[in-house]
Amino acid sequence: MVKLLACLLLLAGPALAQDKPGMHMSIIADPGHDTSVVGEMIPLTIRAVYDLKVANEKLEILGTGSFDWIQTAPDDWHEEMIDGLSRIVMERHVAVWPKQSGMVTFGPAIHHLTVIDRQSQRQDMDVTGQPLALSVGAFPIDRGWHLSAEAVELTDELSADAGHLPDGATVIRKVTLRALGALPEQLPPRPVVSENWLITFAAPVQRDLFLTAEGPVAQVIWTWEFRPHTGEPGVLEGVTIPYFNATTRRMDAVEIPSLPIAVASFFNAQTLTGVIGARQVWLLIGLSVIGLIVGLAVAALRLAPDATAAGWARVRRRWSPLPRFALWQARRRGDLLAERRAAQDAGLPPARLAALDRRIYGPAGP
Repeated sequence: MVKLLACLLLLAGPALAQDKPGMHMSIIADPGHDTSVVGEMIPLTIRAVYDLKVANEKLEILGTGSFDWIQTAPDDWHEEMIDGLSRIVMERHVAVWPKQSGMVTFGPAIHHLTVIDRQSQRQDMDVTGQPLALSVGAFPIDRGWHLSAEAVELTDELSADAGHLPDGATVIRKVTLRALGALPEQLPPRPVVSENWLITFAAPVQRDLFLTAEGPVAQVIWTWEFRPHTGEPGVLEGVTIPYFNATTRRMDAVEIPSLPIAVASFFNAQTLTGVIGARQVWLLIGLSVIGLIVGLAVAALRLAPDATAAGWARVRRRWSPLPRFALWQARRRGDLLAERRAAQDAGLPPARLAALDRRIYGPAGP
């Protein structure tokens, strides 16, 4: 039905031009390049020139099935001097993105008007702009996401230092992708993040379109909340986003950088701080003193003339606590014979041993 209507309009176009030579409309392309590719923005202007005053109007654009398109600015109505005569001019600026390669057409456009004729009477009429034929090339790569833009910008924001998180804490990552000369639905889908060592929550995707003086800017925001599931650190790999650079006419790319995520306590447990506490200081001093004493004792025994097995035995008896403990127990019990044996094992002086002998074998006192 739409194709039939378009054909009828094409046939009716010349008749309208003959009946109303001062009322005409055209669709003008301003691609800025000799060739365009699928998904690349092409600026168009629908321009109408009228020699009658317009009381009411409605512009209808047909034949847009092969394109995505938007109006990029309000309609501009103004007067111009054309061939020495004042004319009313209407211009509508639109941007179109072809969905397929080959020869495609945009339009026709029909302007439904209510004009004031030269007899000051209202009159309804339609003015038709003929379809515009465009030659569109294929996207440079077959696989992957087909994004074409004049410029692409990516920002990566973190709510905290992801590499040194407190225990149980989370970090919020916000990635914003902006593309000049693209539509929001043409931006790629959110990258999938799935790791066994990471708990991930993905917020809803936010897509927006902004009309600027340079052209339409599409924006998408991806937000994740990450919390390490284990104590060991991990790394999220970077994500490359390719696109066709409409300015340089070649493939280009931006990248979401890789992100290390770890808990700070893991590194604290693995890394020496270099600070020694007071107890550790005294322990080191005590060990040093003991080592010095043992070293001096060994040196003295080696240098002594009687450094024999008997000398070593005397040293063991003198410094061992066991004979002293046996001597104390014998004295407590009042066992003189056991005290004499323990005194000899402890290495007491001969005078003390003789005193014990007199007490054991001497005559009993009064």
